[in-house]
Amino acid sequence: MPDREKEKQATDLRRHPRLHVEDEFPATITDAAGNKTDAVVRDISAGGAGLIVSGAFHNEAFVDLHMEGFGRVSARIARKFVQGIGVEFNLSESERAEMKEELIKFRRAGGRQKH
Repeated sequence: MPDREKEKQATDLRRHPRLHVEDEFPATITDAAGNKTDAVVRDISAGGAGLIVSGAFHNEAFVDLHMEGFGRVSARIARKFVQGIGVEFNLSESERAEMKEELIKFRRAGGRQKH
C-alpha cells in the first residue's frame, strides 16, 4: 500500500483534527537521556504532531518536545514514517483544552509562528 494511502487511513482514525503546517516550524526533541534532536513540525493537533526528523526513535519512547509558541510538551512516540515520527502528547484535559486554544490562534495566523 502506498505511503499516502496509509497516511489517509491513519488520518481517519485520529481523535483530533490536524493542522498541516505550511512553513518550516522548528522544534526540538529531547529523549530520556537528555539528547536533543532538531525537528520540523509537519502537522499538529491537540492530541499530537507529525515531525520530520532524522535519527533513531523507538515506538512507545517518551520524549519532551519543545515547539516555539507552544512551549514544552511531554509526548510518546506513537509511530514512525519515512521522513520522521508521529508523537502523541501526554496532556491533562485542561492542558489539552489550552492546546486547542493555541491551535485556533495558530490557524488564524495562517499556520505560522508568532515572532
